[in-house]
Amino acid sequence: MEGVKINVSISEGIFIKNPLETNLGKKVISNAIELFCDLGYEEFNFKKLANKAETTEASVYRYFENKFRLLVYLSEWYWDFMYFVMMLDIRNLKNPHKKLKQAISTLVNSRNSILTPKYINQNKLHLIIIENASKVLHTKNVDELNKEGYYRNYKKIVSQLSQLIMEINSTYSFPVSLASILIEQSLNNEYYIEHLPNLTDKFEKPPSPADQTVCMLEYLIDRLM
Repeated sequence: MEGVKINVSISEGIFIKNPLETNLGKKVISNAIELFCDLGYEEFNFKKLANKAETTEASVYRYFENKFRLLVYLSEWYWDFMYFVMMLDIRNLKNPHKKLKQAISTLVNSRNSILTPKYINQNKLHLIIIENASKVLHTKNVDELNKEGYYRNYKKIVSQLSQLIMEINSTYSFPVSLASILIEQSLNNEYYIEHLPNLTDKFEKPPSPADQTVCMLEYLIDRLM
């Protein structure tokens, strides 16, 4: 993959100044991922972030209005990056079933790779998305944020999965709904395995949470499609 350059696109309304355009901004993003993962959304604040990034709160506020917008930024970065990686992984596949299963496997097994920028800890960002995806979408002013383009990258990856579903079965009645379910379950099932095991099924000889989740989603795809 040498020479592959990833240009992540994020709606301008999410940030005040794009952090990826400066070294300090990248440092803010890098340390934000560390803190969100270690402390959780509730305990995270810009004072702690400024201390960890060895800068001032005022400097952090030059990039983001509040921690929610920072979380949305990380979420949209994640989904655009995963869209790019997913499209790379399925580009040479011809069989529609294999393409959809590979796409799901890519999303579940979101881990650091040679494509991940050095300032991003993809492993920790994946855990942040698992824990906080619902916070980004389930918010009181979601309609306003949606109009501002806050969820563009998430919707793009749902749209691509729905197209893959239609390649398998062009008469399937709910391709977008199924695509949304597959993504949500790819996140929820890993979380349930780790923290709320009674909310998911147990394997007699359990594989890793990621492998178990892929197995469950492939089973779902085979029977619905």
